[in-house]
Amino acid sequence: MGFEAGKKMKKNKLSLQWAGSFIELCIGRINLPRNGQIDANFTAVGNDIQSSWYDNTALLNALFGVDNWWSVDDIDHAMGLVFSDRSMLEAELAKMTFEIDGAPATVDPEALQLSFYAPEPINSLGKDERIVCHGTRQDAMLHLDVNFVPPFDPSQITLSFLHYPDYGFILIDFDYDGHDDVRFSFGETTHLQPRLFGKDHFNDASR
Repeated sequence: MGFEAGKKMKKNKLSLQWAGSFIELCIGRINLPRNGQIDANFTAVGNDIQSSWYDNTALLNALFGVDNWWSVDDIDHAMGLVFSDRSMLEAELAKMTFEIDGAPATVDPEALQLSFYAPEPINSLGKDERIVCHGTRQDAMLHLDVNFVPPFDPSQITLSFLHYPDYGFILIDFDYDGHDDVRFSFGETTHLQPRLFGKDHFNDASR
């Protein structure tokens, strides 16, 4: 006979943690006639980029028509744990910790499913525009708790990364068998030095 009607299958609880550096990267565009203003401000920023740039509402409004830095994101807005290169990523994957029903579990990082993506080519940038990149980095701990029907299958853990060569591999999606209710706890925040690029800088890197 089959299972009794309404009988629930026993589930185990997977608890996963991964420490690292969390980036929020915003990428927007600016007209060349304003480059004098923005370049001058970058020079003046020095060691005080938070007050001179990120908290400078008047400047952001004058340059971009927005009241906060995270709204300068009409090209992209990516956030997640970030790894400078593949070697660092592979080393950090081995530091991910797992518990099943409160007991430590050992997982081979090679069992995890990793996917890598390049940014979409920037085709709509006008000849009189440049790209501005800025954002923050924070010490962070990723947490994922999942109730699952055994057995535990580490190949059901999938990670997707977006690669910006100037910043690294950004974790944009993480789940176990479709469960992606990831949460983060955060530590100290640092602000990235704003940078300007032409569109070919990103398009060449994505090839």
